[in-house]
Amino acid sequence: MSEKKVLTPFLSISEIMIAMNSTLDPDLVLELILDHCIKICKAESGSLMLVNPREPVLDIVTYRGLTPNVEKEFRLKIGEGVTGYVAKTGKGRLVNDVSQDPYYISIKNEIKSEIAVPMIVEDVVIGVISLDSTRIDAFDTEYLEIVSVLANQAAQIFKNLQVFRNLEQKNKIQQVLLDISKVVTTTLDLKEIFQSILFIIEKTLKLEQGTLVLYDSDTDRLNIAAAIGVSKEEMEKGIYSPGEGITGTVFETGEPMLIPSISKDKLFLNRVGYLNPQNHKLEDISYLSTPIIVEQNIIGVLSVYVYRYKDVDLQTYLDFLQVVSSIISQAIKIHNLIEEDKNEISRENIFLKRELKNKYRFGSIIGRSKSMEKLFEKIKLVSESRASVLITGESGTGKEMIASAIHYNSNRADKPFIKINCAAIPENLLESELFGHKKGAFTGAVADKKGKFELADGGTIFLDEIGELDMNLQSKLLRVLQEREIEALGSIKVKKIDVRVIAATNANLEELISEKKFRSDLYYRLNVVNIHTPSLKERVDDIPILIAHFMEKYSIENSKNIKGISKEAVKILSNFHWPGNVRELENAIERAIVLTPNDVLNETDFLEISEKLIGNIEVMENSGKESALVSLEHQFPQNIDSLEGRALEVIVGEVESKLIQYALKKFKYTKTRVAKFLGINRNTLDKRIKELNIEY
Repeated sequence: MSEKKVLTPFLSISEIMIAMNSTLDPDLVLELILDHCIKICKAESGSLMLVNPREPVLDIVTYRGLTPNVEKEFRLKIGEGVTGYVAKTGKGRLVNDVSQDPYYISIKNEIKSEIAVPMIVEDVVIGVISLDSTRIDAFDTEYLEIVSVLANQAAQIFKNLQVFRNLEQKNKIQQVLLDISKVVTTTLDLKEIFQSILFIIEKTLKLEQGTLVLYDSDTDRLNIAAAIGVSKEEMEKGIYSPGEGITGTVFETGEPMLIPSISKDKLFLNRVGYLNPQNHKLEDISYLSTPIIVEQNIIGVLSVYVYRYKDVDLQTYLDFLQVVSSIISQAIKIHNLIEEDKNEISRENIFLKRELKNKYRFGSIIGRSKSMEKLFEKIKLVSESRASVLITGESGTGKEMIASAIHYNSNRADKPFIKINCAAIPENLLESELFGHKKGAFTGAVADKKGKFELADGGTIFLDEIGELDMNLQSKLLRVLQEREIEALGSIKVKKIDVRVIAATNANLEELISEKKFRSDLYYRLNVVNIHTPSLKERVDDIPILIAHFMEKYSIENSKNIKGISKEAVKILSNFHWPGNVRELENAIERAIVLTPNDVLNETDFLEISEKLIGNIEVMENSGKESALVSLEHQFPQNIDSLEGRALEVIVGEVESKLIQYALKKFKYTKTRVAKFLGINRNTLDKRIKELNIEY
């Protein structure tokens, strides 16, 4: 070859490298390299093939001068033909007369000569460049050398761009997950969540179609709950049995599936009929499917179609789909918890409302102490008005039950009673939950939604944990109380409502006001009538009847035949200070009933409570006078202010009784040792045990 013939192609290599480095599109790089190789070698046709990562074949990704169906008709195996040989050995091959080459497989009758060179990155063949000519002896070894240099350079650039594209894809997926998370935190409507998630996936990741199917236990079928790129008629066809097709298999096994090409998978049913072979190249479409699991129960399947673009990493997409599935699972779990409360309201009919009215005519608020009698009287008076009520008191004292009693004993008893916990719902969701939103008000708001205030129109709304309300929402709630009107998110119209507001808190709102965490004007609007729920230590006389009530309730619930409770056990429960109030007492009774092997509860069923009682006395024994006094404040459930005229007798008697009981247990009922510990003689000890009615 002359110096001029060689010089021009080698000088053009630098220009080719510049051209290939000027794009971030891997497919364009492959087209550039093939065009330049054909030009340099003066070939009439050519193709560039990549090694398929899933099977031992070469896929034609770009070609020139060949028939359009060459991609389908010629899919050479590794080792097959000239290009297959080059892919297997990693060595270039020059064929100046194809009729004399045993490896040659004809793809075009006119071809007489061929050059094939491998594309190698880190000693791995990733593809083959093949150049063809209609002339015998059209190429020589110097052409082979030039094309080999270009092929290896192109291979490295292509690989780098693929890595870049994969990183870009993963970054895009991370952004999509953020967008999906925002949808889940801005609405509690499952249909909105499902449709918005599929819309985001289709729009940002260019997926062809997506469906979410949920299991219906009544029909034992999987039905499409949401879809993108599917008509209503097609959705109605999407019904599967567990184990049927890809969807049914994923549901039955609980394992995700990645189908590289739906044209080759026997499980693919095309039940919806969306994919038409006349409109789609089925061999180029992949199918990804993953189960939706809530609390270890498979409840549905999320699936998407993906065109098998060369720059798509299907495994990364499947991993992404599994994360989306877990987000949907959490959304369903939250929805189910909230739906339990909603169902309680939606199931209300006239009969149920009458039953509830009777139920909350103080029958479920157990108590006969003076403090409870005063509470009942106040509830009766408050129920007859429409004034706002603020219920205060420690946790576990039954504030929600009192709110229910007020509503069901009022003239609003036949209207809705809506309950909402201000601390249980995220701040960015709470405003929508309270006041509703209009379609398009925020990302994911695909339909209008009524808020709790609108649902409670004509009835009562109970706002628990009101002290946790955000300052911005406090302002909006104040307007509702003042103007008796609401404005949904995204709406310019106000709606008049007639709702009675009952709020509750265990926080000191006056302290929050001084700390500028609660609006004083809202406090005064809510605190028109204040009802303080007494703690259990203020109503010790009610403990025995509460014990009887909870024993009956949980014996039935747990199918236990509990006949009674020992005097010693009652004494232990009556002497405990119950920091968790009635709720803690209720839990202690339920736990004892569940765990006891006997038909009568005794002190051994309340060892944890006994240990706490003894622990308090040990604090008194080992502490100075000041510490002992502090312990006494928490130890005795009696309301000391109500003991005027006999405070010393009652308190001293309780202290003495507890000390003697503690000493008896500590010294294993050896009275001589107990008397010595207490600093009294044996006869005095016997006398006090009898007078204080101490059992041992």
